[in-house]
Amino acid sequence: MPIINEPRVRATDTLEPSADAASRATAAERAGDWNEAAGLYAVTFRTALGQGEFERAADALRGQARMRLQQGRYEEAEELLELSLEIARQHGLAAAEARGCNVLGIIRYSQRDWAGAQPLYEQALEMALDGGDDELTGLACLNLGVLANLRGDYHEARRRYLEGIGSFVRSGSTANAMLAYNNLGIASADLQEWMEAEVYFSRGIEIAERLRHAPPAGMLYSNLAKPLIQVGELDRARASLDLAEEAARRVGDTSTLTDVERFRAMAARADGDLDAAERHLSAALARVGGNEDMEQERAEVYREWAELARAQGKPEVAVERLREAALAFTRMGMVADAEAVRRRVAEISAEIPA
Repeated sequence: MPIINEPRVRATDTLEPSADAASRATAAERAGDWNEAAGLYAVTFRTALGQGEFERAADALRGQARMRLQQGRYEEAEELLELSLEIARQHGLAAAEARGCNVLGIIRYSQRDWAGAQPLYEQALEMALDGGDDELTGLACLNLGVLANLRGDYHEARRRYLEGIGSFVRSGSTANAMLAYNNLGIASADLQEWMEAEVYFSRGIEIAERLRHAPPAGMLYSNLAKPLIQVGELDRARASLDLAEEAARRVGDTSTLTDVERFRAMAARADGDLDAAERHLSAALARVGGNEDMEQERAEVYREWAELARAQGKPEVAVERLREAALAFTRMGMVADAEAVRRRVAEISAEIPA
């Protein structure tokens, strides 16, 4: 949910080699080709440094860090980011330093150090406001909204997301507004405001299709399925999940592919096809495997499997699955989700004969 494709490498009207490499790196990043983008950002860095273009060099290092973060290579990402921050501080590049703080916050978030991410996002927001950087203001607002979402403060999260969209509109940052609509849809779904969630996800999809951004398109199509299922639009939900799978396979997005199987299970359960639901959940769990970076996806699969077990007349299995989900949410610090699961345990436990 945090925005990783933070402000793009500084635009230029010239045709220097560093500018050309930066442009191609940005295109590769948008296409979800992380290795290609990382290589081009490395070329950008070396060329920019040789030409004394320190701002572009710092931006390019930050771009490399984002790509390594996408690949789960956190140590490399942090090393690249620290070097970017050092260049920014040595040369008085306040904007690059502020953006570096934001990405460092994302690295902390990705390692589930949410307490460490919060002050970095706040610092980035303060510096962005001081510098009049609307694009970064939006990014920091959205990333703070993600943390509010995880705490279960959905109204605060939605407020931050709306502030972020306003900043992106002012800065003309359409790609980031697209991801903001995804987060806004998630917060609305958490509040069970299904119609609003559908509107926000659909708006994000419109932008993703217009910009031809494959990675977020898969995520948005997948997330759209949940409100559609909740309002009984099962055929539309399945069509959306087919599109999500196509986009996610194109960029190797295992997280979205896992969610696709989970939502297909949810749709099958809503349709009364419990065997199909179980097959989809088994496929989802197989995708997660032993990947520690996918603990949230695993917890969500267990939560849905509990509802399936209950529908199958197996409340004891449902309780067991929910307890596994609660443990996972607790380990990740997702307090609101853990508490919601515990309440569900109590409800289903009451159905078990003494």
